[in-house]
Amino acid sequence: MNKIINCRNLFPTFFFLIIFLVGISIFPHYGISIDEDNSRINGLVSLKYILELFDLDAFNKLKNLSLPQIHEYNEQGNGVIFDLPLSFIELIFNLDNSRDIFLYRHFFTFLIFFISLIFFYLILKKRFNSYLFAILGVLLLVLSPRIFAQSFYNSKDIIFMSLNIINLYYGIRYLRNSNLKNGIFFSFTSGLSIGCRILGIYLPILICIFKIIQILRSDKGLKKQFLHLFQVFVLILLATYIFWPYLWANPLINFYKAFVNIGYHEVGIYNFFLGEYIPVEFVPWNYSFIWIAVTTPISYIILFLIGIVLIVRRIIRRIFKINKISTYNDLWRGNREKVDLLIFLNFFIPIITIIILHSSLYTGWRHLFFVYPSLIFFAVYTLRILNIFYIKKIFLIFCLSLLICSPTFIWMYKNHPFQYVYFNSIFKKNFKEYFDVDYWGVTNYHALKYILVNNKEKKSFFVGIIGKSDLNLSRSFLPNREKEKIIITEDLNKAEYLIDNYSRWDAVEISIDDLINNNFFRKYYEIKVNDVSVNTVYIKHFKQN
Repeated sequence: MNKIINCRNLFPTFFFLIIFLVGISIFPHYGISIDEDNSRINGLVSLKYILELFDLDAFNKLKNLSLPQIHEYNEQGNGVIFDLPLSFIELIFNLDNSRDIFLYRHFFTFLIFFISLIFFYLILKKRFNSYLFAILGVLLLVLSPRIFAQSFYNSKDIIFMSLNIINLYYGIRYLRNSNLKNGIFFSFTSGLSIGCRILGIYLPILICIFKIIQILRSDKGLKKQFLHLFQVFVLILLATYIFWPYLWANPLINFYKAFVNIGYHEVGIYNFFLGEYIPVEFVPWNYSFIWIAVTTPISYIILFLIGIVLIVRRIIRRIFKINKISTYNDLWRGNREKVDLLIFLNFFIPIITIIILHSSLYTGWRHLFFVYPSLIFFAVYTLRILNIFYIKKIFLIFCLSLLICSPTFIWMYKNHPFQYVYFNSIFKKNFKEYFDVDYWGVTNYHALKYILVNNKEKKSFFVGIIGKSDLNLSRSFLPNREKEKIIITEDLNKAEYLIDNYSRWDAVEISIDDLINNNFFRKYYEIKVNDVSVNTVYIKHFKQN
């Protein structure tokens, strides 16, 4: 018995330790996305507002930065619960080197993701009553190439996904035992989630609806239970207000403005989707489903679909069996089925809402990353069903799961650090013909590094970009002695190198052959994934040494 207890404690600890050590050893390997500077400014704007509000001397350090006032900043649909603390750290430690600033942001992005993995483990362990199945679920989530790669630099969507996992954990705890402690923790994490992205409001609402159903099913102390729920609701509002400085001046109006702002995008941004350029405000209803289907390992999709079919069948049976006499038949039978229904809705409600509201989506399905853990949940659910009814030995299920994960792990290892360009075998070789590839320009950093490594003797050179991307941020991510060598130019007559990460969000078609031939460029270097170029560097003929 002691051996079993030790194994249940040591194995998960060792498993998470490996993930953490891998993460902190490879986080400097990734490039920088074009959205990271916006996230940093988002935090600095709120920091400036707070320092001005309380008339603190530390504000003097921000005066050299050209920052808008908080009510003028158009990114208020994204909260600052992550960006604001990092801005404080940047100010306190007087960080002024851009590489250091973004590297520590990458580290903390991974750290929050890592913490959320522990909470995801706890959700699965409680639901399936097995630490092994909980570890399998975490493994599937980590071995999701796009999620894993972006856990190092996507401080918007990955952070929101992570906080959503933590909020879900405490929401489930609150539904199981609605005491004061769980109510406070749930309110606190709800405020964190909403303070990261306004869409975080949907999960607290969903949890509260479940709680109301629980109360109505109960015949004891209804008034007291509703009063307690009202207290939790007030605490959620209070936590949201505290964690979101934009709301401080005018909570109701500013919340409304932020809510309206999340669906607004300037005309002129296009998605390359199924081989066509589509304005972000007119994405088809199946946009999210197709993106999820082609960028998630097929084995995970199959397991998820089986789990969803089983859950839907059970839900339908429960609904048709509900009657006033029997208390045994209901929407759920016990806490486990309640959790299943909650996570089922946690996956589909956001997607269906986006379809109904015709919300603007762009740069893949990253805005919906927060529903992905629910997909993994139902993949694990399927494995658990297989274990209970078909493959009785858990060791065989564990081996089967490792077999399922192995191809993805091998792919991620071979294509490190470019896992964010993952497409499954549906579009394995021709994904660039149908979808946006490196829409955030993360590969541009590696392209610049290659130029630098192979031109150590040169003091400086001019580099240009093809299409719509940003080399300046990638340049800023280089060490000081290296970034000084690179001069970004839009003049092809001056450019010695051209970088193309195939970003065409303005939908302007570019004839690459004409461009490089007419300006005397030839192919110099390629970053490839599945033998498909996701970033190409061109060099001028007469500049070759």
